[in-house]
Amino acid sequence: MSQRLIRLALRWLALALLGLAAPAAAHTGRPEAGLKPACHAYADTARQAAAVRSGPTGWICSDDQWFAGSRHTLLRFDLGPAGQVPARLETRLSRFEALTIAIERGDGQVSLHQLSTHDFVPYGHMGMAIDLPDSGAPARRITLDFVGATSTPLINNVRLYRQPGPPVTTEQVVLAALCGILLVPLFFNLALFRVLRDRFLLWHIAVVGFLLTHTFISSGLVPLAANVPVGTISMLIALTFCGGAASAIMMASDFIEPDMLAPQHRRALRIAALWVVANIAFFLATMDWLQAYGVNAYYLNWLPVIAIFSWPLWNAYRNGSRAVRFLIASWLPLLVTSLWQIAESMLGNQAEPLSLFIAQRAAIGLEVLIGSIAIADRFIQLRRDHAQSQVLASEMTRLAECDPLTGLLNRRAIESRFAALRKDGFATMALIDLDHFKQVNDRHGHTVGDRVLLAVAAALPEERDILSVRMGGEEFMLLLRGRLAVQRAEHVRRSLTARVARDVDGLDQPLTASMGVVEIPAEVMPDASFAAIYARADGLLYQAKRAGRNRMVQERMTAFARPAAGQGRAASA
Repeated sequence: MSQRLIRLALRWLALALLGLAAPAAAHTGRPEAGLKPACHAYADTARQAAAVRSGPTGWICSDDQWFAGSRHTLLRFDLGPAGQVPARLETRLSRFEALTIAIERGDGQVSLHQLSTHDFVPYGHMGMAIDLPDSGAPARRITLDFVGATSTPLINNVRLYRQPGPPVTTEQVVLAALCGILLVPLFFNLALFRVLRDRFLLWHIAVVGFLLTHTFISSGLVPLAANVPVGTISMLIALTFCGGAASAIMMASDFIEPDMLAPQHRRALRIAALWVVANIAFFLATMDWLQAYGVNAYYLNWLPVIAIFSWPLWNAYRNGSRAVRFLIASWLPLLVTSLWQIAESMLGNQAEPLSLFIAQRAAIGLEVLIGSIAIADRFIQLRRDHAQSQVLASEMTRLAECDPLTGLLNRRAIESRFAALRKDGFATMALIDLDHFKQVNDRHGHTVGDRVLLAVAAALPEERDILSVRMGGEEFMLLLRGRLAVQRAEHVRRSLTARVARDVDGLDQPLTASMGVVEIPAEVMPDASFAAIYARADGLLYQAKRAGRNRMVQERMTAFARPAAGQGRAASA
């Protein structure tokens, strides 16, 4: 089982590495390079934006100082004297309030076009696009005025293309394959939950479900399945990622072994999960009116989350937790890429390169892969522990039902199963008591007495149709089924003297035994209890004792009535 899991893990890892490399190679495969803005500018009011757009001042004509914190962000594309309006605008998927496109022709005339987020469609990996108005018409300059941009990548990734790109990119194909890979652990966990109904499995199912949805939505494949607005997709991307993170933290709080994590550390993990939920609620509530400041606050809120859940994981690791090693391995790629993204956002390098998004998707695949292996490992451990528990329980039961000196079954073992044994044909009970055994202990000591008991136990048969029992002290019992049961019991009684004489030296006289035998077929009084039949056999045993010992007294019962005195038939040695 474990070897198969390792092979499966290596295959998934190879696919994840291919997914890391293929989109990067595919990104440069578009037939044309997009036109980048020549300059950009910022304004606080619509009047200021109009003044900047129509004048030569206020423009930043270098590829730096990008920030989406201003109310208006303007981008200028210089097309040249013989330029034409490109066919398509593409940028990073994000929310904004409005977009004004100003198309300036060679004669100085300007046409204005008002658009919103809803006019865009998802395109490619984490992208969106729109067909430009007046495509192909002569123009020397295009100015874009984004109002209320919520993220810097929205504005510094704007590109204009003469021709629309392919409907499905290579990046999307790879991400669709990753979605297919993520379906495997999802179904695996659902199937495993039917067997192992632990809460951490439900949390990991939620992790896989959220991250699968996140990967599918961010891939740009949503329009192939449903007509979802770009603004909604932007919110769903953040919501599904945070949902997966919160579920992963909750899974850790239930998955780490109870003795490896202190209660306060387990509470810290749950607080971290609640912090993630509060962070995404804050982000969704403020993303429009706080713009990029809300995005930065969202990123900053991840730092205490990382600090809070790192503390319990470190303590569990120091305590030797096996589960936490899997969790650290599964989360480390996502943690590194998350810190990378926070640094890109907070340190001013707001472009958030494509390699970051590729690395994050590969990290998602690795998190699900290693998390599934961790659950499979836990399942194997639980099965092993269950098997060991069964062996221990079986051993404890055996010890509880066996005589510690002789190893024979004891009264408890037979009494609890007596009804079933009767139905299974054990209709004859023979009760054996050693004659004058007290004298052996008095004359030779209890050590010799124990040797005598061991010799008697060795003489009692171990057969399919005979069960041998030590009832206590010097008293033994045989339960027999099949033909000639009384004769076989008598043969055992007679053999005891020779076996004790052979195995125990120094006895001054032969040791004999008396026996009471009662036959009660299952069809006769089927509800008769062990105690009732034992009492009758015990009465026959004492008849043999009173008759001179070293003999058998037997009775075949046809009704549960006490026989008259002398009714039993005795057989002496």
